[in-house]
Amino acid sequence: MAKMEQVQVDDIQKQMAKLRVALPVWGTEANDLVELARNAERAAIQMDERTLQRMRGLLQTAAGWHDTLLYWEEQDAAPALSADIRVLRASLDAMRAEVAAAAALFPQQQT
Repeated sequence: MAKMEQVQVDDIQKQMAKLRVALPVWGTEANDLVELARNAERAAIQMDERTLQRMRGLLQTAAGWHDTLLYWEEQDAAPALSADIRVLRASLDAMRAEVAAAAALFPQQQT
């Protein structure tokens, strides 16, 4: 595979900067959703549809970024860029796993 062009590297770095800003926001959202799911499970109540939509939206967004990061990781990037991509993907995957576990508490509600 040929080395990445600088234009492509610059674009990836710009998108990764946006992702670095978004990850803490999504992390807070994930924590809120996980806590809501746990509270609903303890209280034996169903989560409302709006909360479930938030959860599904976060999972879809994270899945899209996961696929993008995986694609970038497969490119012939410089070692430092590859390492940055792997770190971001690992952070994103950890958040996805938490939200997915919370979502699994309510399988009867998932569509």
